[in-house]
Amino acid sequence: MIRRSAAWLLAACAAAYVASCASAPPRPEPDAPLAGSDPVRFVAERTPWTFQGRTGWLMTTPSVELRTTVNDRRLLHRLPPFLELANAHRLNAITPLVRPAEPLQTYVLASRTEWDALTRQLLRDQARPYLRIERGGYAVNGMGIFYDLGPRDTFVMAAHEGWHQHIQTSFADPLPVWLDEGIACYLEGFRWRESEPDVPEFLPWLNPQRFDQLRSAAATGTLIPLADLVNNRPQDLLDTDRGGAAALNYYAQCWALVHFFMESDAGARRPGLERLLRDAQSGRFAEHIAASAGEREAVLLRTRRVGGGALAAYWPDEPVESMDAAYRAFVGRIVRTGGRDRALMGRSPITP
Repeated sequence: MIRRSAAWLLAACAAAYVASCASAPPRPEPDAPLAGSDPVRFVAERTPWTFQGRTGWLMTTPSVELRTTVNDRRLLHRLPPFLELANAHRLNAITPLVRPAEPLQTYVLASRTEWDALTRQLLRDQARPYLRIERGGYAVNGMGIFYDLGPRDTFVMAAHEGWHQHIQTSFADPLPVWLDEGIACYLEGFRWRESEPDVPEFLPWLNPQRFDQLRSAAATGTLIPLADLVNNRPQDLLDTDRGGAAALNYYAQCWALVHFFMESDAGARRPGLERLLRDAQSGRFAEHIAASAGEREAVLLRTRRVGGGALAAYWPDEPVESMDAAYRAFVGRIVRTGGRDRALMGRSPITP
């Protein structure tokens, strides 16, 4: 059975991304040499790869097998080290995780037309939901399938979906969607180093699209209560809100919820998150949900990947109502005056 990521809805999210916060240097002329540091040092092998008559490249790093038809030299130069360093980042961003046993299979196509064709080829009769994506990409069966979204959003997509690829290949138990998407968004933030403009620096707070959506929801009183957030999936919200605002709020709030677990009350909730991820990786997560929160929550996790069972199991001394109040207060601190400036510097808005 295909273990697919709910991130097919990232199309709505990626479209709103603000590319100006960490703009890429000007792209060189097609035949110009690439100056500066050499992030292609990560490439162990580079061989021609062809798709639908278009010649591209198979570029292999220790953690990724990248197949691409893009011909933009800057993108080709940056993709292998970005994917490799994004993998290294996610393995230690929250708690040490086990490296996937095999390199992650990643496709970056030059156009939407090629992406459609590859989706049909790989997924056949299961391709239809993915072909509905308006803009973006997806992860399925551990593969990441994207197309060129421009000098920043392509990398944001790769960082987000790379987490889903990792979960699909390396975790014994699935995560609830709200946490899976929250961590994927948490891993999106990055900027290019000033001293090495082709090398990324990953900074979870540096995420203007998520921040701005969170601030808008807080200002308009449309924050989703925590009890509802953990019991919904983004596609459910998109089905009931054709404008997409509720789904965008969902992603932004899940992003903020991971920061809440990491930083609130001097990190008091972080051990619960770390244990949860280790348990899901080793196959103890679903069992712990059933034992701590009851079989109903375990069924919700298995069938729809939703529910508050994880909250009850890993933060047992904090009722959801109390956690919701603390979470809303945390969001209030994030979006207060000056918070955005700190976030766009990659710094926490809640610490001095």
